[in-house]
Amino acid sequence: MKQSFGVKLPGTVPVWAKTYREIPEFVVELEKLGFDDVMDGEHILFTTVMDHPGGAGNMVHARDTQHSDRADTLVMFSAIAARTTTLKFVSSILLPAAHGFAVLARQASTLDLISDGRFMLGVGMGWNAAEFTAQGIPPKERDARTEDVMRACMELWKPGLSSYRGRWIDFTDVISEPAPVTPGGPPIWWGGNALKGPTAARVAEFCAGWLSREAADYDEVAASIESIGEECRKVGRDPATVGFRCSLTPTGWAVPSSVDALIEGAVANARQLAAAGITHFTIPLNYYQLGLDDLGRLLQALRSA
Repeated sequence: MKQSFGVKLPGTVPVWAKTYREIPEFVVELEKLGFDDVMDGEHILFTTVMDHPGGAGNMVHARDTQHSDRADTLVMFSAIAARTTTLKFVSSILLPAAHGFAVLARQASTLDLISDGRFMLGVGMGWNAAEFTAQGIPPKERDARTEDVMRACMELWKPGLSSYRGRWIDFTDVISEPAPVTPGGPPIWWGGNALKGPTAARVAEFCAGWLSREAADYDEVAASIESIGEECRKVGRDPATVGFRCSLTPTGWAVPSSVDALIEGAVANARQLAAAGITHFTIPLNYYQLGLDDLGRLLQALRSA
């Protein structure tokens, strides 16, 4: 599978754009540099203190200093799709357990249609239990609810009348419009630790690929890839047909002393991950804080590695 290199949009934008209205123009410049895709994830509700497991993404969000930390992923991708022609879009991750299945299926197929098949729907259970509790969703159910929603969406993306019966969702002979341009709907990528639970089996059964946790270390990534490969072999699927995406998050590196050192560290990390089976790489801008010129240098170095 051909390697790809993308960028994850920042949680806050001043380094790259003054407002969220300017993000699409910034992404146009990323497309000109030659990046393959752009990634964005979501929180639907914020709590005042959010402690990310693994120490990545900790934040304090207070109303007395209100700011826009995150835009709606699908709305932002729609604005970007109208300004770009080749760049793909990856949600990493969307939280289907907190979405109405019919609305999500319709939004995703609309984005697939207007982007001409450039949208990849990355999903997962999320890590901030409090935002599910606030919406009346028991956190312990969010993993199973995510699967229920995604199976319902896949039925709605099929031609003709759709019917589905799951644990929480039940419908018969309905039609969702618009129909996606991609046969079967946008490719689904499942995110999270694939060492335990049903994640590896889901990827093998019906997903185009797997998304590692942003804070995952090398051992977790490598073992998850192996676990997914084993599940693929169980169901008769070639593991080479699965995409594996990892963030080049510099949390485990020594603090770079310069941009050159940061680029060298990213290249070394990418080489190690590629040897483990990673096919798609993402540069999280919040960690890199690089301008367009240096992002171009980093992309060139990664492609040459």
